[in-house]
Amino acid sequence: MQSITITRPVVIKVRVTEEYKQLVAAELQRAVQRLDLELQQLDFYKKKLTRDAARQHLEQIDSQIKERLQKKQRLLDRIKEIGGLVPGTEVIHGRVESMVEIKVGDDWNQVMNVEILVENGKVLEIRQGVHNPKKVEGDD
Repeated sequence: MQSITITRPVVIKVRVTEEYKQLVAAELQRAVQRLDLELQQLDFYKKKLTRDAARQHLEQIDSQIKERLQKKQRLLDRIKEIGGLVPGTEVIHGRVESMVEIKVGDDWNQVMNVEILVENGKVLEIRQGVHNPKKVEGDD
């Protein structure tokens, strides 16, 4: 066998622009608003419980409230991070996979280390042979 087709990870990077910052902040803000609605619903449900039912479900509801409050705080922290990004910098946005045919003699680092640079929804560059960090920021 002289060649084989495999899948490889591809890192997606975004070049920060003011438009990107506004778009991501708005998306995060919508997620915060959804969590606020869930918290209101849980609070309403918690108040509506009878005493007997409350003893059984109160701990579960409190746990759900705590979980959503923590998630909300992480989203608010992320909004602050986005606001502090400097236009022109590149941030890791995610990861996808692509198919690639490899042959005997290919440079493994060239084949496997690929990233795509995007700005305002347009692909600017496809980079091959780059060093990709193990941890991907923004994969929540």
